[in-house]
Amino acid sequence: MKYSQKQAVLVSVFIIALILSPIMENWASKPKDSFPLSYYPMFSKKRKATYGLYYFVGYDSVQNRYKIPYKIAGTGGFNQVRRQIKKEARSDRANAFTLKVAERIARKKGYPYSKLVRIELVKGYYHLENYFSKKDTLPVHERKLAFHKIERQ
Repeated sequence: MKYSQKQAVLVSVFIIALILSPIMENWASKPKDSFPLSYYPMFSKKRKATYGLYYFVGYDSVQNRYKIPYKIAGTGGFNQVRRQIKKEARSDRANAFTLKVAERIARKKGYPYSKLVRIELVKGYYHLENYFSKKDTLPVHERKLAFHKIERQ
């Protein structure tokens, strides 16, 4: 099928208008996000300078700090385990959850797990712009939520 130049222009303008139409949701009092025409609020949403994240850290006998991989805390993929950690950290089960993770670490034989004597569940706050642009990966602030000694048999 062959289109005239006028028909091609009209179809092009219509498609461009359709693609750009979700932009109007940015000014709506109650924006609606729908597939496939989305205004992507996850990219346009105003965010705080710092972002809080729950995770585990371990310490050896001389207080060297080690990051505990998410796989030790739960089963599933990265985001799934992070949600599990967050849920437990915000509940009254944070101490019991930390004990479970400490018991898993106690059964591990390799480095650095065999050296760890204490584990902490913390909420770390990170400055996102500095984290990604300046590679400043240290938390701005950390809050200890639960801790447990690692006891080996």
